[in-house]
Amino acid sequence: MKRRTFIIIMAAVLLFIWGHSMIPQSRSAEESLGMMIFLQKILDFLHIPIHLTDHIVRKLAHITEYAGAGLLLGLYFLPRVNEDGSIKEKLKSAAVPFGAGLFIGFIDESVQMFSDRGALVSDVWVDFSGISIGVILSVIILLIIRKNR
Repeated sequence: MKRRTFIIIMAAVLLFIWGHSMIPQSRSAEESLGMMIFLQKILDFLHIPIHLTDHIVRKLAHITEYAGAGLLLGLYFLPRVNEDGSIKEKLKSAAVPFGAGLFIGFIDESVQMFSDRGALVSDVWVDFSGISIGVILSVIILLIIRKNR
């Protein structure tokens, strides 16, 4: 992925994530309720006996947003890991998506302090789990691409 493309897409993802963090709590709750009703209808239609709650929907939203960011970070930074480099160099390069993801989550929670919503350390960990899922998906995608070449 070219640098300019990565920057544009990453900026859009960050605007989406941080933009939602600036939404007042009442409006955010309305969005979550609407999504919860929509997802519950799908689960009911598929006869999956899961009862969603507002809390579950909010955490799934965080994980999903951050999985997208992690996927993008992984697809951009991991191909730059030199196969001939030392283990130390590989680890440093592979750590970039995780470090960037943790920083993005920290900023996200900090933004929420200014939008009448509480900042929670536990949410940074939820965000980081989403980043990790996205990075792992990027590794799988890159391995499939490498295998097919």
